[in-house]
Formats: sequence, structure tokens, C-alpha cells
Amino acid sequence: MDSLSQIVLGASVQGAVLGKYQGRKAYLYGAILGTLPDLDVLISYPDPISDMTYHRSFSHSLFVLTAVGIIGAWLISRYHHWRDMPLPYSTRRLALAMTLVLTTHPILDSFTVYGTQLFWPLQDPLQITPISIASVFIIDPLYTLPLLVAVTVGLIKGCKLAVFKSGLWANCQRFTLWMLLLSSSYLLLGLGLKYHAQSQAEQTLATANINTTRIKTMPVLPTILMWRTVAEDDQNRLLELRGSVLDSRLPEYRYLTQYDNAQTLRANLPAQSRPYAQRLDWFSGNWTGYRAQMLPATSTTSDATEQLVVDDLRMMAGDTAFFSFVLAAKANQSTQWQAITPIEAPVVTPDNQTESSRFELIKQGFKRVFDESVVSGDGWILVD
Repeated sequence: MDSLSQIVLGASVQGAVLGKYQGRKAYLYGAILGTLPDLDVLISYPDPISDMTYHRSFSHSLFVLTAVGIIGAWLISRYHHWRDMPLPYSTRRLALAMTLVLTTHPILDSFTVYGTQLFWPLQDPLQITPISIASVFIIDPLYTLPLLVAVTVGLIKGCKLAVFKSGLWANCQRFTLWMLLLSSSYLLLGLGLKYHAQSQAEQTLATANINTTRIKTMPVLPTILMWRTVAEDDQNRLLELRGSVLDSRLPEYRYLTQYDNAQTLRANLPAQSRPYAQRLDWFSGNWTGYRAQMLPATSTTSDATEQLVVDDLRMMAGDTAFFSFVLAAKANQSTQWQAITPIEAPVVTPDNQTESSRFELIKQGFKRVFDESVVSGDGWILVD
């Protein structure tokens, strides 16, 4: 999830466990601790595929973070005893708070489509695919808002809510617990809507007499109203479906024709490029698409260059993948692909057409959510 969501989640968890004792400090400490797992982005790797696939690995492991929480709590407790300033709560309670703040971070991340290695180091050596529940978008204001309210109230009021004299809302700690329950219920709602969206996509495929071998559904907007499904048919062709939970009709679908030659391109990868391809296949659960694109000649290169590109199919806006990498290249006249150290793939559109911005695609998506009659071109097909 985005950084703000992780900050307010960590702050809310610590506020719920230690707010009675730490007051405003509980929310500050939780906010800082809740961002700790994402500091792995500061680690530099030699290529963008490694940057992508090593993120959310050891720093998001439930084993590692549990150990950090317990050891950290013990060290803090020993330090306070050494300074003759005993804590007003037990070391066990502190360990519970720190462990929950740290481990809820990767658990929330696992609800997104990106992929989180909750069980590192078991996942990589045993080739267990990273956890990718894909029931919430990486930015979702409706999830974040209750926690943001809880943290704001906690920072302003400390321990007591003077507005309420008694009952469930009498202190910030209890109020924070209710906001955590509300945000967690939203995650559960996302799971239910994902099941519904995939069921609708499967009905579209059945109506169109398309036999599929695998399917994956994920939200595509910063809400859980619009859903996107990718599937592979029995001819190894890739399809995309989209629909809103507000629709009265079945989702529309289209073939991702840019990947029709994916099997051949994958087989022709140079040997030096295959470890990168295998790692990306593993990380994405084999939801990758291989395509070739022509890079036109420039002032520094007299000949056009053809690039062999791999896209992560789970995260796309229109025909553009959020994560796209060049694995090999060849001169226009050459017949053999030459391996290169992976680089991020440049966006090349047919006939130098202007590529729609992600903001424009999101605007189109919002329009599609509330008006099911909107069906753009680009090969989308409606079923009766």
C-alpha cells in the first residue's frame, strides 16, 4: 500500500495497544515504526528487475519482523531499567505492540497485487510465489480515511475524548480500535467483491465460448468498484476483461494481441537473459507477457533497434504496463537476440501516437464505473 496508509495503520495499531499509557506518543512511535519495512527501497540493486522483485522480501517477512519486534521490545525495556525509568506497562505488552505494528504492514501489502514475500526466506529458495491477494488497489482512500481520522483524533486529544463522558467512545484507544475494525471490514468487503468480479468475468468467458487455463482478477482504481481480469485461453492467448460491480451487464473483454507471439519470444531468449525472466515469472506468478517493439533510429543511432520486452500483466493502464523491462535487443538486420542487462522499457506507440497519461486513463476508468454504456475502441467486445 501507499506510504500514508502504512503510516496511519502503524500509528493506529500502536495507539490501540499502548495509547492508554503513551498518549500522543503512541501514534508518533507507531507511524515511524510502521514505515520501517519500506526502507528496503533504499537498497540499490544492479538492475530494475532485481529492484522490483527484492522489494517486499526480507524486510516484509513475518519471521524477520516478529523477531525485530520481540528483540526491540526487550532492548527498550532493558534500557529503561538501566536508566532506572521502568516502563508503565509490561515488556510483553510492548513486544505485542511493536510486533503488530511491524507485521500488519506486510499483511496489508499482501492484499495488493504487487506481491509480498511474507514467508521469506522460505519463498525464494522453494519457489513459493509471493502473496498477491489482489483485492485492494495500492492507493485506496476509503481504506485509509478511518485510520487517518483515528490518528488525527489521537494526536489532538491524546488519551481522552472529552466529547464523550463514558461508553465505547470515551477514550482514544477504544475509538482507534473501532476505526481499525472499520478499515479491516473494508478489506473483507474487497475480498467479497473480488470473488463477485471474477465470477462475472468467468461468465463472460463462458458466454463467449472461451476456454481458459488460468485467470486472475484485481482492482484497477483507487476504490474496489472497478475490476480488471487477465486470463489465458487454451491456445495460450492472453485476454483482458473489465467491469464495475455497479454494472447490470457482464464485463467486456478483449484479446491482448501484442502478446500473441509471446511463447516464441520467450523460447528465443538468450541464455544470459533467462535468469531475469525466470525471477520475474516467479515474482508475478507467471503473469508476464513477452513482446517485441521497434525503437526508431535517432541522431546517435543510424539504425532502428528491435527490443524484446517483458511486461508484468497484473499492473497495466490501457496497453502500458507499470513494470516493463527490456531483456534483449538486436539490430534491424540481425536475426539473433543479444542479451543486455535489463533496463526499463521505453514506451513506444504505433506511428508515434501520443500515449494517454495514467491520470487520463484513471479519469476514463471513473467514467466507466458509473456509466456501463461507455465502451471505448481498442478491441473491446461486449457479450449478450
